[in-house]
Amino acid sequence: MTKTAANALRISVSLGLAALLLWLFFRNLDLGELTKTLSAAHPGWLALALAITFFNFPFRSWRWTRLLHHVQHISQREAFSATCIGFAASVLLPARAGEIVRPAVLSRRTGLPFAPALASIAVERLIDLVAVVLLFVVYAVGGWAPADLSAEAHGRLELLRRSAFLLGAATLVVFAGLGLLAARPHLADRVLGPLERRLPTRIAARVVALLRSFLGGLASIRTGSDVAVMSASTLVMWLLNVLQFYSVARAFEVVLPFPAFFFVLTWGVLGLAIPTPGGVGGYHTAVAYSLTGFYGVAAAPAAATALATHAIAFVPVTLAGVAFLAASGLTLRRLAAGAPNDPGPGGSSLSS
Repeated sequence: MTKTAANALRISVSLGLAALLLWLFFRNLDLGELTKTLSAAHPGWLALALAITFFNFPFRSWRWTRLLHHVQHISQREAFSATCIGFAASVLLPARAGEIVRPAVLSRRTGLPFAPALASIAVERLIDLVAVVLLFVVYAVGGWAPADLSAEAHGRLELLRRSAFLLGAATLVVFAGLGLLAARPHLADRVLGPLERRLPTRIAARVVALLRSFLGGLASIRTGSDVAVMSASTLVMWLLNVLQFYSVARAFEVVLPFPAFFFVLTWGVLGLAIPTPGGVGGYHTAVAYSLTGFYGVAAAPAAATALATHAIAFVPVTLAGVAFLAASGLTLRRLAAGAPNDPGPGGSSLSS
């Protein structure tokens, strides 16, 4: 299969998934009731949720500069611009293209080599995964499940609780193991050497190079200060995401304990993991199901919460990303096509 055909297939699958999931989301909704619920939203709670978005994306980009500060000093402006463009790419393009676009923009704009920029995204995603899993584990042990669950819903929740404990333990073990390999390069050589010999020759070099790059990115968290800053900033960022869910739900008169939204957040993250543009469809279906299927929230306010949290989280950053992209002279299509081989300052090779 040619590269063009493979890209076309990937785009078709991504858009098809989005369409299917949106159909599942809307199929049993009373659109009149949904419209009434949206129009009756409390503006103060929505304003708080929007303020969190305006804080969180600069804060996320600052955290990214901390991940890269042992490699190269990156200005907050360049990191914020690349972050906005990357998230805009994830919304406007299929198959999570923003994960490539974000480091590609930073590489082109600052001269930072592409490999550590890409590795930093992988490390950032791993740290975020650990944070979300830990919040879910806190929910699982905290006793915030609804008291009047049906037997079927209770069984599903118990399965999720057990999964949370297993996933939490596995995530911590994997994270600790990767940290050990990153801190002890000779151990990494002993692990990656046999792996390289056992893989087919044509993919071994690429896979091992990616793993070494990832370990190099993880090694950027070198000191106790690095660990403390990264842990604290990640916790703040994800608790603010939970507060955003809580605020939007309150805007539609969905009143649940704050920690219950650790659970809702986890479903939202799972929905975003489905490779549709901006998580469209998957996110909405997952969030609405977490509220209706477990907490008995009515369909209209649950759907309104899903629609509003997604719009508040993604519309402002997408508009900012498009503006930054237009000012930079770069194009999403060429940025998403692949990593730069020799990124240099200015990035003229990706100009429109």
